[in-house]
Amino acid sequence: MHTGLHDRGALFDADPPGLASRLVGLRPYQPRATPYEHPEEPPFVVFAGGRGLGKTAVLLALHDAYRGHTPTALVDAEDRQFGAPPPDRPAESWSPVGQALTTAAEQLAEPVKGAGRIGFPRLSCGLLAVAAGGWSARDVPRVRQEAERVLLLGETDSWLSGFSGRWTSKVISRLVASMSGTGPMTEPVIEATLEAFTEGVSPAHRRLRGAAAWYRDCPNADGSPKLALILLSRHFRAGGDSRRHAERHLVRALLADLDDAYAGVVQRSHRRGRPLLLIDNVQERAGLGLMEPVLRDRADGIRDQAVFFAALRGHTHPALRNAGRLDLPETARATGWRPGTSPSSRALLVPLPRGAGQTPA
Repeated sequence: MHTGLHDRGALFDADPPGLASRLVGLRPYQPRATPYEHPEEPPFVVFAGGRGLGKTAVLLALHDAYRGHTPTALVDAEDRQFGAPPPDRPAESWSPVGQALTTAAEQLAEPVKGAGRIGFPRLSCGLLAVAAGGWSARDVPRVRQEAERVLLLGETDSWLSGFSGRWTSKVISRLVASMSGTGPMTEPVIEATLEAFTEGVSPAHRRLRGAAAWYRDCPNADGSPKLALILLSRHFRAGGDSRRHAERHLVRALLADLDDAYAGVVQRSHRRGRPLLLIDNVQERAGLGLMEPVLRDRADGIRDQAVFFAALRGHTHPALRNAGRLDLPETARATGWRPGTSPSSRALLVPLPRGAGQTPA
């Protein structure tokens, strides 16, 4: 436990509740509820400062305080896995943001006290479409490996049985069979994925159908999930602004899957607090690719209930030009934060004082 962090009270206090308690809705290290300060939309909190101020230590303390009590993920955007695609993965079907989404979802899926595993079927659908853009019939072992990792993101506790493994194997076999020939693989893989997601009558199959149908509302999809996923894959492969557009939809898919995990009276009764995403070195490509879509969607009225704490190397960033600003001690009580109309106003910049992440002597 990181209970000795210098000047940590504003963030970690339980009574009266500090900033983390008021945003997450749980006291640190315990499943005791705390009223939300911002029930409609939490600020995207960014701890700012130069090297050596303890930003990483603060994120690690948050991770330690809430993991196991509410869905929690910690992503270091400077990690080597986000620097370049694996040797056998084509660059046109890989990006630091896609890798970060997969890493975050795998952590968020872990069961917590009183509630089971979260599934990410929307994200799974989208990531399969993107990965298919780099597949060929010559790469069956790699296809099986990549498809299995992505499909596992869509599974919930109800699937964690022998049936789950058989279903995943069946879908992967169907995907591989759809790749016979030498032409483009994206469309047949998407068709096979949608078929697998839309058949069956169990509650799990109904969730998969809903996840596939979610894509029909994407721009230019004309109500067709298949067309939406084809466009997503095509935009991703195009790079530049088109890829950023596709990545924004993938981030939105992850947050929509998280919202589903809290939908309904029964789900909310089992899940206390909000899900927590922690992003270290947010100034890197993987970090900005997670932060900027969230800020833009919130400014556009697309709501989510995830809590974000990030660490920024430096004191400001163009993506945060209109962010609110409070010193750490000022966050100990109500922040008074109110977003404006710009995406960056959805963030709250909190410069860390020297030694904020250090244990006092």
